[in-house]
Amino acid sequence: MMFCEQGLGVIVRIMLTIAIIIGFILGYGYWHSSTHASFYIQLDFMDANSEKPKTIPKAQILFLDSEGRFLANGISDEQINYVHLIHPEVGDCHEVEKLASSSKEAGKSWQECFEHLSTWIPKWASKVRHVDIETQNCILKNIPVSVSKYDSDWFLWWVPHPHIGGKPYSYYSLSITVEEKNCVN
Repeated sequence: MMFCEQGLGVIVRIMLTIAIIIGFILGYGYWHSSTHASFYIQLDFMDANSEKPKTIPKAQILFLDSEGRFLANGISDEQINYVHLIHPEVGDCHEVEKLASSSKEAGKSWQECFEHLSTWIPKWASKVRHVDIETQNCILKNIPVSVSKYDSDWFLWWVPHPHIGGKPYSYYSLSITVEEKNCVN
């Protein structure tokens, strides 16, 4: 009888230990997803003479909250309608990313830059309500926008599978379409 009670106690402690470990693993996944994010921003300029959006390189974008306070800024890509965010301390990670495949040191620099960017985004991205856009020929002020947020499957982060696992992130997205006829020169 004594052996049975001791055996049961060991089993309970083992199960409790396993439950605590699983709780820590899931807790880490949730924490990482809540504190790390990426932000995809597409910027399309529509011309009255064309149905296809055109790319405006080096457009400056200011992200503002509902009160018009500055949250962040970005710059449009030179080739595609994508906006690079400019981190206030480390700058534009896109330039570092271009060099990441050339050496281990450059890859490490990109990872560090991305880490700063990914922990900065969740602090302000959900607060964006308006943007200001300035190009060489156009100024657009106080454009209302709606940011979408997608949470990753944070509870699957630990799965050792190339299509499932990996550290979880939240994902923000924003598509901005403006017409050139609305520009203030």
